[in-house]
Amino acid sequence: MATLYLCGAGNPEGVRLALNINRAQSRWEHIVILDDDPSKHGQSILGVEITGPFTVLERADPASSEVANLVARTTRKRQSALRKIQTYGLPFVPLIDPGVDMMGVDVGKDITVYRGVLFCANATVGEGSVIFAGAIVGHGCFLGRCCIVGPGAVINARVELGDGVYVGTNASILPDLKIGSWVTIGANSAAVQDVPAGATVMGVPAQILMEGGQELNGESLDSLGKGQGDSERTEIQSEALRKLRIAQEKYIKAYRSNKT
Repeated sequence: MATLYLCGAGNPEGVRLALNINRAQSRWEHIVILDDDPSKHGQSILGVEITGPFTVLERADPASSEVANLVARTTRKRQSALRKIQTYGLPFVPLIDPGVDMMGVDVGKDITVYRGVLFCANATVGEGSVIFAGAIVGHGCFLGRCCIVGPGAVINARVELGDGVYVGTNASILPDLKIGSWVTIGANSAAVQDVPAGATVMGVPAQILMEGGQELNGESLDSLGKGQGDSERTEIQSEALRKLRIAQEKYIKAYRSNKT
């Protein structure tokens, strides 16, 4: 009896995608959701029960089980979930809407592709990446591992994305550009030149709001400087806040200039 384990209960559209795939292919006899938040256990999404934490995978049979990662809020959280799931040794299954034309597209394991996505020939999508509804990936594009491409985003021909790039809703990237690893491109932005690794860009044309190393990398402010003395930790947190305020001011300035 084939079972699909969907890891992460915060993405009902991913559950619907899995159900639609199963309706078209009759691939699994059972579909269940796993989440490490105990308050969600016993609930259901579209009739699919949240049965327990990720550790349930320890008891799953690799010969009759497949797993998919539905975590997609940020690229770092998606990568963290992917690494955690990999430790259980179950095979990943790509979740690709049956209506999407995948001819000539090279994909890694654990990818998710929603309805209405348009791939052009010779595109490559790395392990763990997610392409949301209505996005366009041009011919010859290369997407690294654990990238997230938001709804309606347009990645033009021969663009290269490093690992962990987040392309926001309706953002666009001009042809032949190179986007460094762990870059964030804000919603409705237009990248017209290469973007260095770790940067956050936004606007039309997109401007750098944060350079690599200025972001908190998914950490909370309280977690910064752990293991340091009180004065050193306060200094680290104050510097992080200062950089975030500068980035916020840049964003507001860019937003206002684009509105006028």
